[in-house]
Amino acid sequence: MIGKEDAFRIMEKTLSYAKGFDIETNLISEDLSLTRFYENYIHQNLRRQDHILSVRTVKGGKVGIAQVNLLDDGSLRWVVNAAREAMEIAEEDPEFPGLPRPEPYSDINTYVSSTANLKPRDRADGCGVIISRSSEKGLVGCGSFSTSIREVAVASSLGVRAYNASTEAFFRTIVGSGQNTGYADRLVRDSRDIDFEDVAREAIERATLFPEAREIPPGRYDTIFLEYAVADLLRFLGYIAFGAEAKQRSISFMSRSMGEKVMGDSITIWDDGLDTRGFAIPFDREGVPKKKVVFVENGVAKGVIYDARTAAKEGLKSTGHANPRYGGSPLPQNMFVAPGNATLEEMIRTTKKGLLVTRFHYTHCLEPLRLVATGTTRDGTFLIEDGEISARVKDLRFTESVLEAFSRVDAISGTTRVTRDWWGTFTSVIPALRIRDFNFTGSAAF
Repeated sequence: MIGKEDAFRIMEKTLSYAKGFDIETNLISEDLSLTRFYENYIHQNLRRQDHILSVRTVKGGKVGIAQVNLLDDGSLRWVVNAAREAMEIAEEDPEFPGLPRPEPYSDINTYVSSTANLKPRDRADGCGVIISRSSEKGLVGCGSFSTSIREVAVASSLGVRAYNASTEAFFRTIVGSGQNTGYADRLVRDSRDIDFEDVAREAIERATLFPEAREIPPGRYDTIFLEYAVADLLRFLGYIAFGAEAKQRSISFMSRSMGEKVMGDSITIWDDGLDTRGFAIPFDREGVPKKKVVFVENGVAKGVIYDARTAAKEGLKSTGHANPRYGGSPLPQNMFVAPGNATLEEMIRTTKKGLLVTRFHYTHCLEPLRLVATGTTRDGTFLIEDGEISARVKDLRFTESVLEAFSRVDAISGTTRVTRDWWGTFTSVIPALRIRDFNFTGSAAF
């Protein structure tokens, strides 16, 4: 861990090498520890420390970008010169609004020392719970347990100074029973919040519920999606639809539907970088403070997120959502879906015939404007008949408009979970959903 004082010392030195132009520095440092297990044996322990210092230089409408992962004096000089050289040969960018001015940001607590100080033995003990419970039942467990410390700091020649340190603990497992598998994970700031016995119970239950998987025909089914699966549906909205650039380029439904009904009455979605129920961070990579943005309220399209460039196009202020990578579109970083008042048991009990989906695999978007997506189910897909889970079914491929699907939500769980989509794009706080007539278009095999 670098620490706030040393992070700013490094960045002040970097800034001092810029003469005759504006400069912004962005330092990301990660200290990752990981334990992996496979077929009921721990087979890997690792620790990786990495730093990425990105520099953006600006003069008039010209911008140059460079980055380095060494922090010695020579490397700091080199990265500033590399960015300056790129700036000098760049074309003028008439839409670049200049670097953001400093603004005060909220100092929220996202660092937990117990996670930062977790030892390899502690991670092994957590993995050992899955290994032991799987072995006792003649099953095979695999998965990983990672903990990390992440530091983000921004400093610029215009006076921006921002720093945040955060921790993460991510435990996940797949338990196998013959051809059947079950999945579970927990994603937390504080590693002490992980109940390893509960994770084992959840994964084993899904792996062992019904020994043989039935094949069912493609079609439209009333479907209950656990939070793991909802995360992938939400990903398409966050990645494609909720950013100002997509709206300005008219490649998002938000460009033509602001103030109109776009989803069901029960759907409210927002992003709040200060809400520590999720994985909050109080500023973006430009050092701009995060603002809460409501995307959809009771089904009505309300707003999108901005970085400095997209905000300037509309005469607005950035909402603090600059992409973690320079040049990328604004992205939400801490999304929430409002819970309802149902329980998972009630959703199952009130389903005449339908499906229960644990999670998705390898999801993609076929048509961005309507958010038509496809992917396959995985690690526990079940048939519901007359209010009870009656069979395990073989995995299915879906092809469905996420926008239309969110217009057919008829039940939402009263609890939420912090979870990450299959691609690891977003960490969000979301409930389970039941969607009427969800479209499954074929079978899938792994």
